[in-house]
This record gives sequence, structure tokens and C-alpha cells, in this order.
Amino acid sequence: MQEQNILIDQLEDQLIDHPDASTRQQLKESSYDETFQKKLNERANQLLSGNKWGSGDDNTGAYLQFLVTKPILDYLYSDLAPLHQELSEWFTSSDYSIIGLRDLATKCSLLPDSLREFDLTTPSEELDALTYAVLGSYGSTSSAQDQLVNISENCRQIISSGLHHIAIDLLKSCFHQCNVAMESGSVSMLSGSFASNYFKLLTVVYFLTNVSLTSNVSPDFVDHIEKSDLLQAAVEFIDKWNQYPSPVSRIRNVLLITWKLILLEFGDHAHMEEVDKYVAERHDIKNKDRKDLSNNKLTCSHLDYFTFRENLMDKYPLYSDKLASRPQELHSSTSDREANFMAVSTYSNSLSNLLEMPRTNKSHTVLGQLPIQTVHIATPVPSPPSTPSDFMSGGEKIRKLYHVNQGMPFVYPSGDNQEIPEAILEASDLLENAVYESYSIKRSWEERRRFMAQERGNVDQYSEVEEPNNIEEEILNAEDPHHESEIHTLRRIEKFYSATLTHLHGLVEVLLGVIKSNKFDFNLKNAEQEFDPDTAFSSRFGGSGTLTNKVQLAILHQLELVLLKEIALKASSAILNLLMKWFKISHVIKYQYFTSLLFDQQYFSVFVDLLGCSFNNTELQDSEEFNKGTAPYDILTSQNKLMNPAINIPQFEFFNNCNGKVPSVGPIELINKTPIGKLPHTTDENNQNFVHITKFNENFCFILTNLLNVTNKIMLKNISQRIFVFNETKCTDLLKVVLLNYINDEFRIPILKIFKKLIPYQGRKWRAINMDVISLIYLHLKLSLKDDWLSGKDLECDFNNSFDQEIALRSLLQFYNMRKYPSQMLYLGYSLAFDNIPQVEYDESLYS
Repeated sequence: MQEQNILIDQLEDQLIDHPDASTRQQLKESSYDETFQKKLNERANQLLSGNKWGSGDDNTGAYLQFLVTKPILDYLYSDLAPLHQELSEWFTSSDYSIIGLRDLATKCSLLPDSLREFDLTTPSEELDALTYAVLGSYGSTSSAQDQLVNISENCRQIISSGLHHIAIDLLKSCFHQCNVAMESGSVSMLSGSFASNYFKLLTVVYFLTNVSLTSNVSPDFVDHIEKSDLLQAAVEFIDKWNQYPSPVSRIRNVLLITWKLILLEFGDHAHMEEVDKYVAERHDIKNKDRKDLSNNKLTCSHLDYFTFRENLMDKYPLYSDKLASRPQELHSSTSDREANFMAVSTYSNSLSNLLEMPRTNKSHTVLGQLPIQTVHIATPVPSPPSTPSDFMSGGEKIRKLYHVNQGMPFVYPSGDNQEIPEAILEASDLLENAVYESYSIKRSWEERRRFMAQERGNVDQYSEVEEPNNIEEEILNAEDPHHESEIHTLRRIEKFYSATLTHLHGLVEVLLGVIKSNKFDFNLKNAEQEFDPDTAFSSRFGGSGTLTNKVQLAILHQLELVLLKEIALKASSAILNLLMKWFKISHVIKYQYFTSLLFDQQYFSVFVDLLGCSFNNTELQDSEEFNKGTAPYDILTSQNKLMNPAINIPQFEFFNNCNGKVPSVGPIELINKTPIGKLPHTTDENNQNFVHITKFNENFCFILTNLLNVTNKIMLKNISQRIFVFNETKCTDLLKVVLLNYINDEFRIPILKIFKKLIPYQGRKWRAINMDVISLIYLHLKLSLKDDWLSGKDLECDFNNSFDQEIALRSLLQFYNMRKYPSQMLYLGYSLAFDNIPQVEYDESLYS
């Protein structure tokens, strides 16, 4: 067996230096090349069918050289967790006394017939009965499953009876009273009854919202949520809390309810796809499906196509004449489409030209300085000089550059009576038919057209002027019974953006503050030891049972605080991700404005700090004694926020406290003890080895997926300033850890998109070391007809224009918001002033 398992690097030695008897016989019958190829085929057949990856000699290690282990993370992104988890995450251990969990079971038994408005500073029996009902009437249940069934049924009854109307209105009243108290500094004057009623109303609306998301209920609940503007009131309340923070506001609960209200009013990712298809259909987008990975037809962007055309016309000046001789239909359609290209900056000095700059060969910093072709092939070439060169006599070697300037006309003939090579015309047709369209691009062009008209001063774009064929107004005002849900969603987003434009900055600041607060500084190993009787500090030094219980209770509260921060981060990341995606569907300028708010709040630095604290953190790792003998990289990949078990405290769990089944404190597991390399392996039919990671922190996977998508979306295409800022955070090593050690499309796709934007600005050494990442980009992302992102960038030009690009983008964003929402922008300090503009009088006599 050992003679058959020949290593590939030994084949050459066996053939040339030390051939055995069988090899000498083969050499007599055939040549060296044929014999070597035969040996390679034998080895390949051995690896393909031999010994099933593990029945060879372990000491040789031959079978391990071709064994590639792929760690697959079995995680699937979902907008919502199971209902029992979503409801349990609402409460903390201290909330049960505020809501009166024990008293509600004794005072309330039936669902109230009505709920009247009352003074929020005094207790209300009707509100207590309503709260007890939405909590599942737990006094009459014996298990968590029975209580969960009661919660769903009671919430449906409450919605069908219309009791939710008063509850929602009372919650808005609570928001208003808290806002007034925070502004006046009289939060301490709010009574305990108000705090209790406020939390009960939050709980009622939160439970009703979650049940509505997970089951079919009456649409009246969603309609009343929309009419009452509860989501807008919650965002305004968060902004107010940012200015006047107060513990009475219960900001963690408000963030959770805001997240669920966004899902309820706008929809989840499945509904998002339906709305996206509807908007694409209304904008007459024909080739949207060509952007999918499953579609093998390659595409290119409008900017790539425009750059290609400019390069061709520079190199073949007769190319434009060739276009003029084409059929009129093709020529007119092409001209109409090119008229909308944002890249056309030849005839305009608009500031918006910086948003999409065509990087032609003629304008390239390096390629544009190459020598031109000055001698035609038909021109006689002068004889070489008769004197020898300096190099032949020992002088300095003359270095010649054989590249020519591709931005200059091509001086050599291409064929008989053929002015332009046929291959060039075919390439032009290929790219022209592969241009990818999207409604975001069309909307950007339309807004840029208005912006340029305002710059020129010939039309006042700020005034309300009715435009024919305004597709945006047609979509919002459409009456289509087949797409009623999609139209309602777009109207809600427009209404939400208009109402919260002045509060989005405060919302972003609060959400990023939640991310900043998740700095993990609690040692999990010490916590684990205190719950193990053999290693607990009080047990080792003769402490009493009472002392041990106090220590364990204090640690449980510390762990609960860590868990609450994680849940708040979960809600914050979901809000950012959902708002960004819904704004993009509503209008691309809304989405770009929201990304600008995040960029201004240093989102990149906050995200990278969270990533480093979550993976490269000794507080999340086991003791050095336990990890002795384990490679540092294995510790990094196996003991982190993602791989460590999720914190679970059954003593504080909602359903356990309702049913009185609180378990006793016992040993807990907070740190992952099994490295990825020691997990069970499986081998497929191609002899590839897989490791399926099934135990992980699903909450952190949800958080990481959202934040990675947000990071990718903030780095807008053709806006290089943001890429430079993110590159300065030195984030590539952390992203590579996630990319290569946890194979999952929810992580891989956004990370590869981020790398695709970063790699052009990395050095040659970095690219040589990280060729595996570059290969993954080509393997798993949609290819383009012009994939020159790896080496085709004009780095110097990008750097010089990066700041100007950001300024141009901000100008366009300000113009859009001022044009569409002048009153909201006035609140932010922006106003239109035409007093200092001189009036130009038209004199007909001058033109007669």
C-alpha cells in the first residue's frame, strides 16, 4: 500500500534518478513524458477512488495534503425569531415588579369589554385586565406552550373588538407627556403609577404587534397604527431622548417596538422583493433579472459602457461616423439613452458631474502620459545610428517602454477598405445590449437633470410645477387592486420619511450609541467558575450557601445586562438595515441621505471596533491553562461572540416566571470548548471535507448580517471618499476571519462586496497574500463584461477627486430634500433666499 501511495513530488526522482523495475519497463515502452503522465493519472485515480480519506497511513500524512476542510455555518437569516423568543426578550428581571406580574394573576381573570381613556398618573383596572390578557392569562395555564396559545388568541380578540385603538392612543399620549417632562427637566415628577402604566401600554402594543407579524389578524390594526402615526411618534421620542436622556423613557423597549412597527407597516424582506418588482415594472425595467447570480448573461453599468464608447471614439475617430450610418431606430434609441447618462460631462460644468466620472484612457493619470504613435506604418523608418549605444560600451542601459497611449488615434490600417475592425463593432454591440438598467439609476438621472436646471438658473425647480409623465407621483397615486399592498407600502414610506426627516439624525445617533455601548468587558471564564461547585470562589474558601447564592445572583444580573445590550443591538441593527433598504426602494436619494447620516456619525469606526471586540477579545476566551496547546488562531475563531453559546438565564425568563417554574441555579456554559477543527467531519461525493457548525449565537449572527449589509451599502459606488475612510480602519484581517472560517452566504456576499471595493486601493503585497479572497470574489459575485476593478483604477485621480465627489453628493441630497420637503428643512436651518439674486429684464428691442 505504501508503494502505491506515491507522492507527486517523488515522481520525478523515481523517473530520472532512482527508477524501479516497473518504471524502467515503462520507460522502455514509452517516452519520459508519457510515463510521467501515466504516473500522474494513477495518483489522481488513487485520490478520487482510493481509501475514502482516512484509511491510509496517518504517519505519512499523504492523504491530508488534498483534504480541504470547509466550515459551514448552518445559519439562515430571518426577520423574526420564534414568537416565544421575541416576547421573552421584551422583559428584564426588574420589569416583573413594575408590571405587577404576581398581582395581575389574582386581580384579573376576564378580557375587558372596553378600555376608556384615563389619567395616566393613576392606576387603571381596565388596563391591568388588558395587560393580563395579552400576557396570555398565565394564571390558568400550566405550561409555556399553553400560555403562548392564549397570547395569540387573546391578542386576536383584542384586535377584533377594537380595544387596540385606545391603547395606541394612550401610548402616544405617554410619549407626549414624557417629551414634555424631558424638555422641562421634570422627569422626576412623574409618578410611579405613570411609569407602570407607560410600561403596560408598551407591553400591550408590543405583544399585539408581534402576534400580528406571526399570524393573520384583522388589517384594522395595521391601518390604525398607520393613521395614528405611532411609528413616527416613536422615532420622534427616540430623538428627544437623545437630547434629554432619562431612565423613565425605557429606550430599550422603544427601540424594540420601533423595529417591529417597521416590519408591520413596511413589511419584511419577502414583501420587499414584491415591492421592488412592482417599482421596476412601473419604471419599465426590462433586464432586472440579469443582475441575479442564476442568470448567466453578463452585464455592465452605464458608466462602463460610456467609458468604453469614449475610448473607442478616441482610438477610432471614424467610429462615430459608423454609428451615423446605422439604422435610424437603433441610432435614435441609443441617443435617447445616452442623453440620460450621468457620465456625460463634456458639455456641462455641473457639480453633479463628479458623481459619475468616466475614467477614460485619455484622462487616466498614468495611461494618459504614455507616448503617442507618431509614425505611420507606411512612412519610411530612418536607419539606426552608426555609433554604438552607451550600453554597448558599458554605459547605463536604456530602458524602453513599449506601451503606447490608447487614448490617441490608431494609426495603423486594420484591413482592406475597413476603417474600423469588425471585432470592435461586435464588442460595441455586445456591451450596448448588456447595459443593466435599474430604477435607482433612472431616479438619479432625473434628479440630476433637475439639479442641473437649477444650477443654470433657467427654471426654478423648487417651485411646485406639474410635470407630465411624473412616474413618482403616478406610483404613489395609483389605484391598482392587484398591487394594493405594494402601493400602500410606498405611501407609508413616503409619509414616514416626510414626518421623520428632522429626527433621522437623532435616531442614527442613538442607534450608533447602542453599538458603541456593546464593548464586551465581562470575563466569561470567571462567571463560569462561580457556578461550578468545584471551582467557585466561595466554595473553595469555606463560604456559606447564602454567600454563594448572593455571588451567583450578582453574576446573573451582570450576564443579564450583557444580554440586554445584545438585544438592544439586535433591534438597532435591524432598524438600520430595514430603513436603508426601504428608503432605497422608495427613492435612491432618501437612501443616500440616510447613508450620509451614518457616515457622518463615524459608523465605520464604530463597526470595526465592535467587530474587533467581538472576535479578538480575551474576555470571551477560556483560561490560558485550558487553551494550552491550542493555536492562537484556533482560539480566535472558536471562542468569540459568534461561536460562544448564547446567554440564557432561565431564572429570569418570562414564561418561567409566569408559570412559577423557576429552575435552580446550576452550572452554565458561556464559552465554546470545541475548536472548529475538532467538530465532526462529513465527506461528500467529491471527497471534500465539510464541518457543519450547528451551535452558535443566532442573535449575534443576525446582528453581524445586518451590520455587514449596512457597511456595504454606505460605501456607494463611485464615491471613493467613503472607501478611503473605511480602509483607514484596517478592517481587512477581521473581515477575512469571518469570511474564511464561517462559510455562510449571509456573511460571505456582503463581505465579498466590501472587499471588491477595497482591493483596488490595497498594495501589491496585500493582493499577493490575499489571493484567496480575490478568487472568492470572482467565484461568488456576479461577473461583469468589464471586470477591471482589480487593476483598472486610476488611484491618483480617485484620491484627488474623492472629497469633491462627497461634496457633489451632499449638494444633490440637499437639493432633493429642499425641493420635496421645504418645511422640514427649514426646521433644520435650511431656507431658500432669492432676494440677493439680480433680476434680469428681457428687452425685446435687443433681439429685434
